Amino acid sequence: MAKLKVLIVDDEPGICSGISRILSGYSVNFPFLKEEFTFDTLEVGTGEEALEIINREGADIVLLDNKLPGIYGIDVLEHINKKQIDCSVMMITSHASLDLAIKATNNGAYNFVPKPFTPQELKTAIESITKHLYLRRITKNLNKEDKQIRNQFLSVLSHELKLP
Repeated sequence: MAKLKVLIVDDEPGICSGISRILSGYSVNFPFLKEEFTFDTLEVGTGEEALEIINREGADIVLLDNKLPGIYGIDVLEHINKKQIDCSVMMITSHASLDLAIKATNNGAYNFVPKPFTPQELKTAIESITKHLYLRRITKNLNKEDKQIRNQFLSVLSHELKLP
């Protein structure tokens, strides 16, 4: 069983605790996998706290409100994108606009869920983002293995060409 770390960034304590409650007993599994994914949640109320945790500990999934005290969620997302931090971000906000959705998507947000949302809507979004995260990491690992195999092949080929 794999545990994914979910960072909930919202200045409304009720939203944070609600999301944590929904995810506490929830697991995601896919027919093509033998293991299932469960979720450990961590709640913060500001963008600054989110950046501190993301930079120090990292997170697999970030559920990010945009309208926060201090720096906004979109600024946190831009930092994640700029630093190429390996996590998937889902924007959750009641102040949704087309401009914000476009800007968030251009900065790497995987999904955009407007508040209020139902527990089922959250679970569906979490299942989708979990699948995306898993496939992205598998692809990254395959690309890394491909480079290693290519380098090994070139090394052997170079050796054989020098000493047939």
